[in-house]
Parts: sequence; structure tokens; C-alpha cells
Amino acid sequence: MDDALAEAKTRFSKKFVPGQNLDIEPLIADQWVMISLLQKSIRRGEVATAQRAAFTLFAQKGSAIWRRFMVIAFEDVGVASPDAVAMTVAASTDPSWRRKNGGDLHIAVQLARVLAQAPKSRSAEHLITSAQHHPSLAKARMLRGASSRTDQLAAVMKQNASLTERAIAASCASGVGWNGEKREHSDLAAVLETFHGLGVPDELVAATGIAARKTREPITLMVPLVWLAANCDSYPTIIEPEVPVAKIVDGVPMYSLDKHTRLGREAVRRFASENDEMQETLARYVPAARRNDAAYMAAFYADAAPLATKLVWKDADELEAFGTETDLLLSGVPPEGFAPLLAALRNNLGHLNEVRARVFVQYRSAGAGVHSILAAGRSRCPTS
Repeated sequence: MDDALAEAKTRFSKKFVPGQNLDIEPLIADQWVMISLLQKSIRRGEVATAQRAAFTLFAQKGSAIWRRFMVIAFEDVGVASPDAVAMTVAASTDPSWRRKNGGDLHIAVQLARVLAQAPKSRSAEHLITSAQHHPSLAKARMLRGASSRTDQLAAVMKQNASLTERAIAASCASGVGWNGEKREHSDLAAVLETFHGLGVPDELVAATGIAARKTREPITLMVPLVWLAANCDSYPTIIEPEVPVAKIVDGVPMYSLDKHTRLGREAVRRFASENDEMQETLARYVPAARRNDAAYMAAFYADAAPLATKLVWKDADELEAFGTETDLLLSGVPPEGFAPLLAALRNNLGHLNEVRARVFVQYRSAGAGVHSILAAGRSRCPTS
């Protein structure tokens, strides 16, 4: 089915902007901030920032960027633009094609633009998070994991079953396990063929299979399942939610300092210790040993998760609420604390951004090593 992506490469090449990366300046921050920034700026549709992040990250990490692009495509774009997902997988897994079409840096910059401009859906992320971790599904995970592959595939095909039940079954049957491990007696090809038989487009099935093998991330298998659910809705629509205003320091938006970065965690801890409302809310609802985790997750949902363009389908809001609930429960927040904690963070996002800026500037002042990383990286980044 790899041939199904040939047309995706052709479509992608037609979207190229000649010489675009000539005017891009790298950003000064470590690779973890750049990884975060690439993903969050794509979520927000911020094309120029996403391209600067891709330019910088390629200088820092080289070919590792291609796996990151595939994860972003499935996690943040998904069913809102299967076309962009297919183009991402096609470009990210064919170095020969990249060489013939301007080189790796050119393709990385172009791909960042395509993903930033595409409509978004995080439904696959909410689905895999819930299927893997929600406490109410613990028995379902145990039973499905112990069932035969035939029964697992039958559960994937069961169209009146819940999405989470089908997600658990698909992951178990595929061999792409909860932690990326290869499961015995599993068959990814059979899962892909099941998707095909249910009507998932060939190109999306092909992209899913390639990405599942390359990334070993079970989220890849969620996109076809969400596609099936979303296409049962007669009126899926694209909306443009308002996203929080970003504070920017030397070109780096502070929303990139989130729970996935050392600087972000440090900033959130400082903020939680300085801000009265956040302190009071955490003390009221969250055990002392889990308050940092709760604050990290609240900050993520406040300004790292929002999408600037978003696909809405019949059950999307319910799935998002279930995924958010799962994340907050895992962070030590009881149900009665969900709304107060998220409100406290959003009410004081300006304060958090000021703390982030202080932490980032302090890091930059002491971080000569970051400059040397970029200097070394530029030597392998042609500008044409």
C-alpha cells in the first residue's frame, strides 16, 4: 500500500513556496523547547513561528525531526485533514524524494507550513489517552488484552461499540502496545485490512501503517477509528476558537514552556508558589505530593493544547472531555477540582507568562551552550 502515498508526494510538491527558507532565522532555545514550540505553533496555525521552529530543530536534531512531524500529524491534525497526514508520512519516510525536491531543510520548512495551515483535530489524542489510562476502562483493557486476535479484530469491526472499546482492541491486535512494545501473536497488517474493509480511504490506511511501524505510537491507529466515527456525522464543521494571547521573548512564544520542557516545569512550579489563587486551589483539591503534576497539566490545557482551527463532529466534545478528565485524574486532581483548577490557571495566565519569561531570560543569559548547538547545526543546513 506504500504506492498509495505517491500521489500525496505529488500534491505536497505543488504546495512548495520556492526559496522560502532563505529568509528564516533560527531561534535561540534548546531542543526541548523547539520540539514543544514546533507542535504548539502548528496547533495554533502560526506558520512563521512553526517554520522557524522547524528550521532550528533541524539544525539541532537533524533527521529526528521526521518522526516528530509524523507524531504531530496524527496527534494534532488527524481526521481534520487526512491529506496533510498522508503528505507528512510520505515526505517524512522518503529521503530520496526529499533530496530530489530541495533537500531535507527545504522539506521540513514546507511541511511545517502545511501542517500549521491545515485544520486540526486532537480527537485521536483524547481517544488513546482515555483508552490507555482512564480508570473506568481498567477491566476492559485487561479482558481485551487477554482475548484472541480474532476476537480483538471482531471488536474493532463492531460499529455499535464505543470508540474506546474499539481503540483498546485495535491497539491490542496491532502489536503497537501501550508503551510502544511489540506484542506477541499480534498482526498490524490485519488491523489495517480491517480498517480498509470498514471503508477507511486507502491513502489514510497506508499512512497509518507506515507511521505505526516507524513511530511505534498507538495514536496512529486512532485516526482511522476517529475517521469512521466522524464520517457518521452528516455535518462535521471547522470552527475557529479563540486561542490565548501569547507572550513572546526574542521570537519564542512562552506557551512552548510547558510540562514537556524542563524550563516549563520550573516556571509552572514558581508560578504555583507565587500565585495566591493557584496556591489556594491546589491546596483545596490536590494532595501535596501531586500539586506540581496538577499544575503542569492545568497549564498545558490553558495554552499549550488549544487549536486555532478545529474539526467539530457529533461526539468530539464528549471525547475531548473524557480525555481531559483522564489527564487530570492521572495528575492527582479529583473530579470536583477539574473546573476550579483550570479556571484558576486561565485567570492567571498573564502571571504564568511573566514567570515563564523570567525563567527563559535567566536560562538564555546562562546558556551559551545553546548558541554553540545552533552554530554546529547550521553547518549541515543548506539554505536552498
